[in-house]
Amino acid sequence: MSKRDTYAITASRSDDWWALTISGPGLKRSYHTQVKRLEQAEEMARDLVATMLDVDVSEIDAGFDLTVADDEVATELVATLVTRLAATLVKQKAAEATQATAADLARRGYVHRDIGYLLGMSHQAVGKLLNEAERGTAASADDAATRSQAVSSLKDMFGRLAMTHDAEALLKSYLLDAAEGDPMDLKLDRLRALGEQLSRRGRPKLTGA
Repeated sequence: MSKRDTYAITASRSDDWWALTISGPGLKRSYHTQVKRLEQAEEMARDLVATMLDVDVSEIDAGFDLTVADDEVATELVATLVTRLAATLVKQKAAEATQATAADLARRGYVHRDIGYLLGMSHQAVGKLLNEAERGTAASADDAATRSQAVSSLKDMFGRLAMTHDAEALLKSYLLDAAEGDPMDLKLDRLRALGEQLSRRGRPKLTGA
């Protein structure tokens, strides 16, 4: 089975359960099942697809895009994830600016305690920043691996929100590309632009392409 195959899962609340509708390559029609928690949806869908295709579940090497049927909730999810990624990038920019300013003040002859006082941080934290600057490493409020993992995790969340081709193109243009090699100011501008578009037009319909 091609890794490019993707199955759509549409989830709707049904009392204390989630009703799932699964459709995709090789399935003659949409099939229905249910789970108690959304974290179980992909596993349940994978088992169902394997059963319908009469193959072992280990052979289902495909993606599963989950959509919450309630468009208002889906719009809120997208807006929240955009905000969280923006916050991650802002945090990174703030850390880099703090390190640069601390290094500049040190070059001007300011002692660690005075730099800490001006930047609102401990002199020990100033020392750490300056050591990182000397080693040529980027400063961060958390370590770089944690920050990278946070961005990757948010991207994965976006990937689980099934969208039309137009909506996906919009997201990639303003978000995924912005999270890569662009300058920080451009990243944030793109995120703000995406947020404004989402608030003006709402989330595009999930059906059609």
